[in-house]
Amino acid sequence: MALDTARRKIQHLLRRAGWGYSPSELNEYLALGLKGSIERLLSPDSVDDSASQALIAGLEADPNQDRGALIAAWHLRIITTKRPLLERMTYFWHDHFATAVSKVESPAFMQAQNDMFRTRAFGRFDEMLTAVARDAAMMVFLDNSLNVRTAPNENFARELMELHTLGEGNVYTEKDIKEAARALTGWRITTEELPKKPQGKQFPKPTGAVLVPNRFDSGKKTFLGVTGNLNDQNVILALAALPETAQFVGRKLWRYFATEPTAEMLARTTKAYFDSKYSMREVVRTILTSDEMYSEGAYRWRIKSPVEYVLGYTRSLGLVGASGRTVTQMRAMNQTLYEPPGPQGWSKGGADWIASATMLARANFAYEVTRSDGPRAQVVDAPAMLRTAGLTASAAQIVDGLADLLVGGDLDPQTRQTLIDYLGGEAHFTFADAQRNGALHGVLYLMLSMPLAHLA
Repeated sequence: MALDTARRKIQHLLRRAGWGYSPSELNEYLALGLKGSIERLLSPDSVDDSASQALIAGLEADPNQDRGALIAAWHLRIITTKRPLLERMTYFWHDHFATAVSKVESPAFMQAQNDMFRTRAFGRFDEMLTAVARDAAMMVFLDNSLNVRTAPNENFARELMELHTLGEGNVYTEKDIKEAARALTGWRITTEELPKKPQGKQFPKPTGAVLVPNRFDSGKKTFLGVTGNLNDQNVILALAALPETAQFVGRKLWRYFATEPTAEMLARTTKAYFDSKYSMREVVRTILTSDEMYSEGAYRWRIKSPVEYVLGYTRSLGLVGASGRTVTQMRAMNQTLYEPPGPQGWSKGGADWIASATMLARANFAYEVTRSDGPRAQVVDAPAMLRTAGLTASAAQIVDGLADLLVGGDLDPQTRQTLIDYLGGEAHFTFADAQRNGALHGVLYLMLSMPLAHLA
């Protein structure tokens, strides 16, 4: 269906630049209009998110010390935040600068990196690169903490160009990797001091990174045609200044938010990148305000990742109490936050998300959150949700309202009528009958299982 109304465009925007929407959230953005909605999403500091932060602070376990709590805290933030695009960008950077807690080992390092991505989500790309190069989790994951003058380690230098800035084999040579690795030598992670006799294993929080002079290679180096006693800043600033970097990052952002970009679309985001001195906010603004963002080619173009499917619908259905189970549910779909499959992140995605086993896991999730006899905090209370949304008049109104919430209203006439009939078809629907309530939960399950539900 075409995005021919403001409502459809805003629903599409909230699926791509947010994590879906509840009925009340959709109404808030509809009142702002499309332009106002984009500005609100791009201005997270203008939105009070203290309620979400309080829920995270109230978690029993410390995300800095416990892997399960680390993951659950981010799930809870995504489900409850009033700043959805900020979390979208935090997730984008986690995927782009991928690190895994299984190698890093320290939840405290991973939490610090996550906080850094959130703080710098819309900032300058050169400053993000510097922060990543000196980030404790990245220094462990790609071994730059082991990169010293006497034994250069090329892992981070290689991925910095191949995965983070230019793309594989683009512009740089193997010689450039070796020279960049030398320029990146000498950095050591610093951490806070732990108590002298900690109770059990504890992970210190990182406090930064310092350059150790006798570990740094101060010799002459040549990187991308420039020769001198180059250091990490020389490498990073050279990479950030290349149009190929703007194109590489811009292409990923176009695909993430909208659709496959043409050369002309890439030229627009490249211009925004340089005109704004590498501002990611302005690059994203260019995409979200573009005609292509709301084109037929962008609509339902992408298969939802497990984080989009599980946490998006958990958010839409208001199941804050279910955040603990979402970790297990997503793991069955082959995605665990803080555990990407490698430094390339979840780059395959797409059809890999909907293999037979993972589709079964999605069906199980849909059943678990819509069953009428499950734990109250972990399943949707359909009658209460519909009453809150004012959807109580008829079977047709209920079907249309749920379709608007869960699949953007995109039901073909035959499917719509089938669901109305499934609810009994009455012009005046009542919730007193247990059988009807069971049918109501059945309609929710069927909608979450539709092909449309898996497309962003």
